[in-house]
Amino acid sequence: WRSLEPLIKGGEKPEDIFTWKGHSKRTTVAAMTPNTQWVVSGDVSGAIRIWGAKGDNVQKNEFKLWDGAVKDASWSSDSTRIVASGDGKETRACAIIADTGSKTGEVGGHAKQINSVSFRSQRPFRVVTGGEDMLVAFHQGPPFKYAKSHNTHSNFVNCVRYSPDGDFVVSAGADSKLCLYEGKEGDLLKEFEKPAGIAGSLWAAAWSPDSAKVVTAGGDKKLRIWDREAGAQVCEAQVGTAQLEDMLVGVAWPTANRIISVCLDGRILLWDVDASGAATLAATVDGTQGPLTCLACDAATGALIQAGGDGFIAATWPDQAPRKAKVGKSIQHILAHGPGFAGPPEAWVFALDDCARNLSLEGCVFSGEPVAIKEFVVGAAWLDQQETRAIIAGGKNSFHCLGAGGLEWSKPDAVPRRPTSIATSPGTGRMAIALERPEGMVSAGVQNSQFDIHLFNIGDAGSFDGITPGNVLQGHLKEVTAMKFNPAGDLLASADAGNKIMVWSCRADGAAALAITDWVLHTARVTCLDWLAGGRRLVSGSLDQLVYVWDADKPSDKIKIAEAHKAGVSAVVSCGEKSFASVGNDGFLRVYQID
Repeated sequence: WRSLEPLIKGGEKPEDIFTWKGHSKRTTVAAMTPNTQWVVSGDVSGAIRIWGAKGDNVQKNEFKLWDGAVKDASWSSDSTRIVASGDGKETRACAIIADTGSKTGEVGGHAKQINSVSFRSQRPFRVVTGGEDMLVAFHQGPPFKYAKSHNTHSNFVNCVRYSPDGDFVVSAGADSKLCLYEGKEGDLLKEFEKPAGIAGSLWAAAWSPDSAKVVTAGGDKKLRIWDREAGAQVCEAQVGTAQLEDMLVGVAWPTANRIISVCLDGRILLWDVDASGAATLAATVDGTQGPLTCLACDAATGALIQAGGDGFIAATWPDQAPRKAKVGKSIQHILAHGPGFAGPPEAWVFALDDCARNLSLEGCVFSGEPVAIKEFVVGAAWLDQQETRAIIAGGKNSFHCLGAGGLEWSKPDAVPRRPTSIATSPGTGRMAIALERPEGMVSAGVQNSQFDIHLFNIGDAGSFDGITPGNVLQGHLKEVTAMKFNPAGDLLASADAGNKIMVWSCRADGAAALAITDWVLHTARVTCLDWLAGGRRLVSGSLDQLVYVWDADKPSDKIKIAEAHKAGVSAVVSCGEKSFASVGNDGFLRVYQID
């Protein structure tokens, strides 16, 4: 939920962005009432929710329409009626009263999924639908009933929209066709002339406020503006370099001189439109798309670096617009620098192609060639105080040392079992490696539950011989999923796939003892840990959607952040003494300030 002015002029602040989290499933559509008081949103489960667009954004109603996804929704001009369409087994569209959910007739006439629906804003009310059976159907009411349909399209109808004045309807399809109909009776008026070179689907369409022009979002990565009277295109604009991620999937025309479009990779493009209908790109709002899996903070610049399964990585500064780079493979880990690093701002990025890449934060571009690790990267951490070498724990029980020039050394079978987590404290010369449990049974029918943490002493980081084994910590009965040394290196926090967080006190002689064992308030797998800058407060995130802030000096004190991320918290990172950030499977980056 974002205001247009800060997006265009810059200066958007986190507090300017509102997120409504009422859906438990992936949302597919949202539409606001003409009086701007309410929003209807639908999801993949077939549920719609009606909630306030202002104030406390309270949910007013929830209705289950069918079992498939809700694909589109539209309001009546008096903001009391809703029509929705989608992929139900029997019912594929319906018209309801927003306050009660009572149906007002039948919206039918299709044999397959209905992709789009639009409500005529003027009386007499009309509803138009377009579906995967290639039909555009008109309905009269209320109570609504089928009136007529057209089979002008030769492929799926992706979008239908009534003009603001209610006199016309436009339909856009996967056959690259744009068709115009009379608004009241539903008669076909014309098919817009296809321009040379048009290809692929027209995914979405929107009318200009004066009902004179139509803008379409196309699969050929072009924004096109069409004149209604002439029945022809008047402008086209290519997005980016016409790559897959540049495909336009949504479009709106809110004011006479402003068009907004959305790309497949989540970019929001804002276009200036002149009186002739020519469009020029005015601003781009960038970010990531889909679940986020990892997060890091560059201490020198304060930049937050987040990435996920879509293969994109984004760097977000406190006072700058985000920048983005593409890896192409799912990103699993990001290793950023702490306050002691003397070099330019950079980070190491580890992806599922088993390669490490150096990311320059100054331009958010990758420098040098990818470094092949040749095995799954379980985790990575800094090996020396200067943060010039990183140690990688591999999925084949190996250690690898990564420097500015690439891999400096590797040690196969460095540990007896597959690692599950790694943490280092270069200042104290400590490293911790958590391992899977040994194979076999401890007794008849009882599996081994020995999930050990092996401590190592870091002497000379230049070779594996400089890393010597130390004590073995035992106590976890589930797989250890996250570990983190505090900045001073005297405390090691570890968390497991159950719900337990342990804190170990590390002495100068290399010995370690359990200091805290009762941080067990999470109800699912703990996925991430990080210490705040002071080294006494620990942040934890879990699949239970909760974030906790714990105090090592006051173990019974805690701060609970409920519903931090839908579907679970993936990563947390300290941003200072009293601030931290988190990412999750809902795709959001959140920044917190605590007392």
